[in-house]
Amino acid sequence: MTRFSLIRPFLHRLDPERAHGVTLWALKNGLGGTNRLANDPRLAISLWGRNFANPVGLAAGFDKDAQVMGPMLA
Repeated sequence: MTRFSLIRPFLHRLDPERAHGVTLWALKNGLGGTNRLANDPRLAISLWGRNFANPVGLAAGFDKDAQVMGPMLA
């Protein structure tokens, strides 16, 4: 069971702006965790001449003030 699965019900009860704020706060305070798994080569994609290890990304504007770039890249 991951930390996110524990707090998911709480986040889903919040209005979107508050959930976004809580998520940014958690990332700023080191509660984001890290990716310990290697990317599965089957997920690799190419788009407009750029190669990506997987198709997962962030929604535009999630970190519009660049407050949690490091934790999000981890």
